[in-house]
Amino acid sequence: MPLGKRAKSTAPSAPAGIDALPDSVLEHILGFLPSPEAVRTCVVARRWRHLWRHATGLRVSCLVGGGAGDGPPSPKRIRDFVDRLLLLRGHAPLDTFELRFCTFDEDGDGDDGSCLSRWVQQAVECKVRTLRLENIWVDGFELEDRPLVSQHLTRLELEGLDLKNCFCDFSGCPLLEHLVIESCEFWDAERVSSESLKHLSMTSCIFSKDSSTVIRAPSLVSLRLDGHLYRAPVLEVMPSLQEAFVRVIHENLESGYCDDYSGDCDDEDCYSCYGAVDGNYKCMLLEGLSEADNLTLISESKAFIYERDLKWCPTFSRLKTLLLNERWCVAPDFTALNCILKHSPVLEKLTLHLSPKGPKHRMVMIGRYSPTDGTSTISEHLKEIEVKCEAIDEKVHKVLKFLCTFNICFIFK
Repeated sequence: MPLGKRAKSTAPSAPAGIDALPDSVLEHILGFLPSPEAVRTCVVARRWRHLWRHATGLRVSCLVGGGAGDGPPSPKRIRDFVDRLLLLRGHAPLDTFELRFCTFDEDGDGDDGSCLSRWVQQAVECKVRTLRLENIWVDGFELEDRPLVSQHLTRLELEGLDLKNCFCDFSGCPLLEHLVIESCEFWDAERVSSESLKHLSMTSCIFSKDSSTVIRAPSLVSLRLDGHLYRAPVLEVMPSLQEAFVRVIHENLESGYCDDYSGDCDDEDCYSCYGAVDGNYKCMLLEGLSEADNLTLISESKAFIYERDLKWCPTFSRLKTLLLNERWCVAPDFTALNCILKHSPVLEKLTLHLSPKGPKHRMVMIGRYSPTDGTSTISEHLKEIEVKCEAIDEKVHKVLKFLCTFNICFIFK
């Protein structure tokens, strides 16, 4: 090298690709990975050694096996992994905690419930906002019956669990707005209550044979109650309700089951007819739905609950759109359809699904309502009646004929 000249120093290269992202973004990305994969990123580079501890989401799938070879790990390995994972991350803030499991109990000591409750409590201490617990076994996984208390939880999803009284009192979760419950059991739950809840979905749940579970959610905006076994729940009034979907499936047929479809038989021990809690609730479903703006009511039984409720039918003072299936349209007098139409004074659109196969249909007829001289018994605001069916058979013809008595004329769409 000539005298007087110095070699140029090589400037360090700027980070490229994913390495250019700040730690906070990487921690957010790691939160979408299954937790074992997120932990394994600690070997990528020195910078990644501890990033997994601050991942904003934990997603653990506890599917057990014998623990040999490449198969699923043993229950003990799963418990040790989750315990260690939660211990090492400390109280780092957590946005989402998802746990999919079947069992953690290796020696059969029945410690599953306390183990799960401990992990949930640790997630709560990390200020978790979304919590999902999914039991993939058929039988309900029994949680410890203690209240859930969190000042940060906004969304809770539960599947395949046995829920009891204390846990179903969500007064300790003042920010909880979304509650999704699927295939859970409410054998011993007298009440599900939340002042803050805005969106509730309960699908394929099993309720008690002896008493009805009361659902109290006065701030609810949307409700989906899709299929249940045994006694239907009691819905308390929901003043803010905008949209509701309720589907009553065929209730359990067993010894002692009522075959009096009036919903008001003479047997006081009949759980089909006398499901109201301590006699204070005559109307079990419809009263709680009476403030809805949009309502879908589906019955796949002989309308046990609906038929009983219609005896004390409330006024649907805000109902604008209503969808009913063929079980509501029973000749010759169409009592159920007639009743709910007369109690919906501002109804604007009525949709009838008259196919026994469900929402599938081949034909659509549109009806237009022409108010008469003011003596009509149905809503003068009714603009459109939509009838969907497979074909115009005798049953459909009777429905159309009945609707024509209200001065409704139909055209094919």
